[in-house]
Amino acid sequence: MNALPPKRNRKELVGHDRLAFGTFVALLLTAAPALAIESNLVLSVYQGVCQEGDFTANLTTAREGVKQARERGSHFLALPECFLSGYESREAVQRGARSLDDPEVKQFIAESAAHDMVVLVGLARKSGDGLSNTELVIHRGKLLGAYDKIMLTGGDRGTLGFKPGTSVPVFQAHGARFAVIVCHDSSFPHVALAARLQGAELLFAPHNNEIGAVAADDHRRWVRNCHVGLACQLKMVVARANTVKSDRPGQIGYGASFILSPQGTPLAEA
Repeated sequence: MNALPPKRNRKELVGHDRLAFGTFVALLLTAAPALAIESNLVLSVYQGVCQEGDFTANLTTAREGVKQARERGSHFLALPECFLSGYESREAVQRGARSLDDPEVKQFIAESAAHDMVVLVGLARKSGDGLSNTELVIHRGKLLGAYDKIMLTGGDRGTLGFKPGTSVPVFQAHGARFAVIVCHDSSFPHVALAARLQGAELLFAPHNNEIGAVAADDHRRWVRNCHVGLACQLKMVVARANTVKSDRPGQIGYGASFILSPQGTPLAEA
């Protein structure tokens, strides 16, 4: 499978390379610097193919993304929604889902003790009371915390079996306060506003979009405008990471990852 080729149409896109990993193409999108209130920070978001239901393969890709983001001097790296698990079907999600006690999950968290970069990665998280669409926040060898997607789609609930999150945690690292929203959360102001009212100045937005090809471009424009609105209205840096995919007839995972300034201006995009 091949990712969509990146569009090199902005001079602000720095250090932007297509990276060949096995049978697909991925890219790491970096903005240097992205201005937070008190710090100049380097943010990276990952765009590439999620191997549906193959946790171990996706973990290998995540490790390569961490390596390359570190080489770019990044303070933060965000990977897409449910990236470690898959998101295409209930079968894939169940096959790739893991608990926080899973040995591979614990090992991946522990590996971050070797550096100071914050890593955010999506996981279908198993727990005693069900399955959550979770973005893990990892820093210095520990799980700093996690965000569970609140604004679930009908497919999230009915098809994939996720339960909604109930809180909007705000984290702190590298002199900045930051939060996470996941995909459909960005269609509403409430989740991001709850983070902003707690002092968040950076907003990470991992997605995992696969849309009917006829509607994909309209969806892409609408989603982008939602993020521009959040950046401008809430005066936050907004960083979106999305997957790419093209192996199902009539469907496309279109990518369109970007990092926006608090004025809604793209600092980097693909």
